[in-house]
Amino acid sequence: MMELRRHIEILLLSHDCVIVPNLGGFMAHHVAARYDKADGMFIPPCRLLGFNAQLNMSDSVLAQSYADAYDLSFPEAVRRVEHEVSLLKERIAKNGRYDFAGLGTLSVNSDGRYEFEPCPAGILTPSLYGFGAFEMPLLRHAVPSQVVLDTKPMSIIHPASTHRNSKLATIMSQINDNYQPSEEKTISIKVSLLRNLAVTAVAAVALILFARPVPAGEDVASASTTSEAGMLSLPSQEASSASESTADLSIVGGLEKMSRMIEESQEEGVIPESGAFTIVLAYSLPLENAKMFLSDIKSKGARKAVLMTYNGENVIAYGSYTERGDAYVQLQELIASGSVESGWIMQVK
Repeated sequence: MMELRRHIEILLLSHDCVIVPNLGGFMAHHVAARYDKADGMFIPPCRLLGFNAQLNMSDSVLAQSYADAYDLSFPEAVRRVEHEVSLLKERIAKNGRYDFAGLGTLSVNSDGRYEFEPCPAGILTPSLYGFGAFEMPLLRHAVPSQVVLDTKPMSIIHPASTHRNSKLATIMSQINDNYQPSEEKTISIKVSLLRNLAVTAVAAVALILFARPVPAGEDVASASTTSEAGMLSLPSQEASSASESTADLSIVGGLEKMSRMIEESQEEGVIPESGAFTIVLAYSLPLENAKMFLSDIKSKGARKAVLMTYNGENVIAYGSYTERGDAYVQLQELIASGSVESGWIMQVK
């Protein structure tokens, strides 16, 4: 029976189902990694073992394992397996249960049916070796409390000196009442505003430098007609104030459009290279659905999102990061801003 247990355990390393003739089948179930909110723990993936007494027809896998291990012919291996299975049933009938060390416990109930209780830690799996649980509590956004400070300066006067010198206390009180501190004002400017102003200034200088000058022998009206294909037409001196205002608005609108185009181009996404970490927002979508999803999240603020093909699947990725922690922080910011609802971190291979 010890040999039978060892053969089952070894076969489960490379098989998800091992059938023991006239007994039942041991089946491995893959359980994905999960997060336990109650304990704040990440539970690694594992394989749990189950038992089905209906799978009792031999598939020759166990007998072939005996034949390879003990250099037996296949009929001899089959007889040896049948002998050990009969001994195992006698042990269970006598003791009520049998412990498969490292796999679980097989017992018989009052109805004469076999029941299997698997090992809670799962069965040994080489591909999952070394994975352990670790604790990571949920991040909570702390709202800073507003503290209101009194701007009036405080006058510190010892109580004893107040009684001894009431005149000095009166003078200090008058000074405090007449003193009006200057209010300190803080001016905050967004970085995006500074960038837009800089782009506007550069565009204005470019328009002035490349504007076509009016030749000496050509009047202003003809120069304006000739330069229609140029970058900017100089207004005539007889133009009304209304036309000047319209031209100014046109230039300002063009500069604002150029500023928005430059800002959006700076937020274009990049396809992550091999070895880099990226945020996966959608995986294995049809092409049309992937395009619609990409357009939707970009309109909500996730402008760095890109549509890429990875392992033959359509993937919506966001950003390229050298550290997993940087990608995780960016994902939390996207969720907090409402651009996306969820995502996960993947290393491109």
